[in-house]
Amino acid sequence: MSNLVPESWKDSLQRLSDKIGRFLDRFRSTQPADRELETITADRFPAFTQLGVPLLDMQETSDELIVTAEVPGLKKEDFTVELLGRRLTIKGEKKVAQERKRADGSMLAECRYGSFTRSLLLPYEVTDQEVTGDLSNGILTLRLKKPEAQRSRRFRVPVS
Repeated sequence: MSNLVPESWKDSLQRLSDKIGRFLDRFRSTQPADRELETITADRFPAFTQLGVPLLDMQETSDELIVTAEVPGLKKEDFTVELLGRRLTIKGEKKVAQERKRADGSMLAECRYGSFTRSLLLPYEVTDQEVTGDLSNGILTLRLKKPEAQRSRRFRVPVS
Protein backbone atom coordinates (compact mmCIF):
# COMPACT_ATOMS: atom_id res chain seq x y z
CA MET A 1 0.00 0.00 0.00
CA SER A 2 2.95 2.29 -0.60
CA ASN A 3 1.36 3.98 -3.62
CA LEU A 4 -2.37 4.69 -3.71
CA VAL A 5 -2.32 6.45 -7.10
CA PRO A 6 -2.52 4.14 -10.12
CA GLU A 7 0.47 4.46 -12.45
CA SER A 8 -1.80 5.44 -15.36
CA TRP A 9 -3.02 8.53 -13.45
CA LYS A 10 0.37 10.02 -12.58
CA ASP A 11 0.88 12.07 -15.77
CA SER A 12 -2.68 13.42 -15.67
CA LEU A 13 -2.32 14.42 -12.04
CA GLN A 14 1.03 16.10 -12.75
CA ARG A 15 -0.52 18.12 -15.61
CA LEU A 16 -3.41 19.14 -13.36
CA SER A 17 -0.96 20.18 -10.64
CA ASP A 18 0.98 22.29 -13.18
CA LYS A 19 -2.22 24.02 -14.35
CA ILE A 20 -3.28 24.82 -10.80
CA GLY A 21 0.20 26.20 -10.05
CA ARG A 22 0.09 28.48 -13.10
CA PHE A 23 -3.40 29.66 -12.11
CA LEU A 24 -2.30 30.49 -8.56
CA ASP A 25 0.75 32.36 -9.87
CA ARG A 26 -1.67 35.01 -11.18
CA PHE A 27 -2.42 36.13 -7.64
CA ARG A 28 1.13 36.47 -6.34
CA SER A 29 1.30 40.23 -6.89
CA THR A 30 -0.92 41.81 -4.25
CA GLN A 31 0.14 45.44 -4.66
CA PRO A 32 -2.26 47.46 -6.86
CA ALA A 33 0.66 49.39 -8.39
CA ASP A 34 2.33 46.12 -9.40
CA ARG A 35 -0.84 44.85 -11.06
CA GLU A 36 -1.25 48.15 -12.94
CA LEU A 37 2.34 48.00 -14.19
CA GLU A 38 1.83 44.39 -15.29
CA THR A 39 -1.16 45.49 -17.36
CA ILE A 40 0.79 48.35 -18.96
CA THR A 41 3.65 46.01 -19.82
CA ALA A 42 1.34 43.31 -21.20
CA ASP A 43 -0.43 45.87 -23.40
CA ARG A 44 2.82 47.11 -24.92
CA PHE A 45 4.48 43.70 -25.14
CA PRO A 46 1.68 41.23 -25.85
CA ALA A 47 4.06 38.27 -26.08
CA PHE A 48 4.23 38.38 -22.29
CA THR A 49 1.09 37.64 -20.35
CA GLN A 50 0.26 39.74 -17.32
CA LEU A 51 2.20 37.17 -15.35
CA GLY A 52 5.33 37.97 -17.31
CA VAL A 53 5.60 34.39 -18.55
CA PRO A 54 6.56 33.72 -22.18
CA LEU A 55 3.90 32.13 -24.33
CA LEU A 56 4.74 28.68 -25.73
CA ASP A 57 3.76 26.64 -28.76
CA MET A 58 4.60 22.97 -29.20
CA GLN A 59 4.26 21.00 -32.41
CA GLU A 60 5.16 17.43 -33.22
CA THR A 61 6.58 16.07 -36.45
CA SER A 62 7.44 12.48 -37.24
CA ASP A 63 11.03 13.00 -36.00
CA GLU A 64 10.94 15.75 -33.38
CA LEU A 65 9.06 18.07 -31.06
CA ILE A 66 9.44 21.77 -31.77
CA VAL A 67 8.84 24.15 -28.87
CA THR A 68 8.77 27.89 -29.54
CA ALA A 69 8.67 30.57 -26.85
CA GLU A 70 8.14 34.28 -27.36
CA VAL A 71 10.90 36.12 -25.49
CA PRO A 72 11.08 39.60 -27.06
CA GLY A 73 13.94 41.79 -25.91
CA LEU A 74 15.80 38.97 -24.18
CA LYS A 75 19.31 37.86 -25.05
CA LYS A 76 20.48 34.27 -24.62
CA GLU A 77 22.30 35.36 -21.44
CA ASP A 78 18.97 36.42 -19.89
CA PHE A 79 17.53 32.91 -19.57
CA THR A 80 18.35 29.21 -19.25
CA VAL A 81 16.71 26.14 -20.69
CA GLU A 82 16.86 22.95 -18.62
CA LEU A 83 15.63 19.44 -19.17
CA LEU A 84 15.07 17.04 -16.27
CA GLY A 85 13.44 13.79 -17.24
CA ARG A 86 10.37 14.80 -19.20
CA ARG A 87 10.17 18.32 -17.76
CA LEU A 88 11.41 21.19 -19.94
CA THR A 89 11.94 24.43 -18.00
CA ILE A 90 12.74 27.92 -19.26
CA LYS A 91 13.92 30.30 -16.51
CA GLY A 92 15.08 33.85 -16.86
CA GLU A 93 14.80 37.48 -16.03
CA LYS A 94 13.40 40.18 -18.22
CA LYS A 95 13.94 43.88 -18.06
CA VAL A 96 11.64 46.08 -20.08
CA ALA A 97 12.30 49.81 -20.12
CA GLN A 98 10.62 52.61 -21.99
CA GLU A 99 11.30 56.32 -21.79
CA ARG A 100 8.95 59.16 -22.71
CA LYS A 101 9.53 62.88 -22.58
CA ARG A 102 6.87 64.96 -20.90
CA ALA A 103 5.84 68.41 -22.10
CA ASP A 104 7.87 70.02 -19.31
CA GLY A 105 11.00 68.19 -20.46
CA SER A 106 11.10 65.70 -17.61
CA MET A 107 11.59 62.02 -18.36
CA LEU A 108 9.37 59.19 -17.26
CA ALA A 109 10.96 55.78 -17.10
CA GLU A 110 8.81 52.69 -16.81
CA CYS A 111 10.79 49.62 -15.95
CA ARG A 112 9.56 46.10 -15.43
CA TYR A 113 11.99 43.76 -13.80
CA GLY A 114 11.21 40.24 -12.90
CA SER A 115 12.10 36.64 -13.16
CA PHE A 116 10.00 33.99 -14.79
CA THR A 117 9.84 30.22 -14.92
CA ARG A 118 7.87 28.23 -17.45
CA SER A 119 7.73 24.43 -17.37
CA LEU A 120 6.30 21.99 -19.83
CA LEU A 121 5.86 18.25 -19.46
CA LEU A 122 7.07 16.46 -22.59
CA PRO A 123 5.45 13.26 -23.82
CA TYR A 124 8.79 11.40 -23.50
CA GLU A 125 12.35 11.84 -22.19
CA VAL A 126 14.99 13.43 -24.41
CA THR A 127 18.78 13.35 -23.93
CA ASP A 128 20.98 16.43 -24.15
CA GLN A 129 22.45 15.23 -27.46
CA GLU A 130 18.94 15.31 -28.95
CA VAL A 131 18.15 18.99 -28.20
CA THR A 132 19.12 22.15 -30.06
CA GLY A 133 18.10 25.73 -29.36
CA ASP A 134 18.06 28.90 -31.44
CA LEU A 135 17.13 32.47 -30.52
CA SER A 136 16.17 34.72 -33.41
CA ASN A 137 14.10 37.92 -33.43
CA GLY A 138 12.68 37.31 -29.97
CA ILE A 139 11.62 33.72 -30.69
CA LEU A 140 13.32 30.84 -28.89
CA THR A 141 13.04 27.63 -30.92
CA LEU A 142 13.90 24.32 -29.28
CA ARG A 143 14.11 21.17 -31.37
CA LEU A 144 13.91 17.92 -29.43
CA LYS A 145 14.58 14.79 -31.44
CA LYS A 146 12.29 11.91 -30.66
CA PRO A 147 13.82 8.71 -29.31
CA GLU A 148 13.83 6.01 -31.97
CA ALA A 149 10.96 4.16 -30.26
CA GLN A 150 8.76 7.30 -30.51
CA ARG A 151 9.42 8.08 -34.18
CA SER A 152 6.78 7.42 -36.77
CA ARG A 153 7.62 4.57 -39.09
CA ARG A 154 5.74 3.57 -42.17
CA PHE A 155 5.54 -0.07 -43.10
CA ARG A 156 3.33 -2.27 -45.20
CA VAL A 157 1.02 -4.62 -43.38
CA PRO A 158 0.65 -7.99 -45.08
CA VAL A 159 -2.96 -8.96 -45.55
CA SER A 160 -3.87 -12.62 -46.06
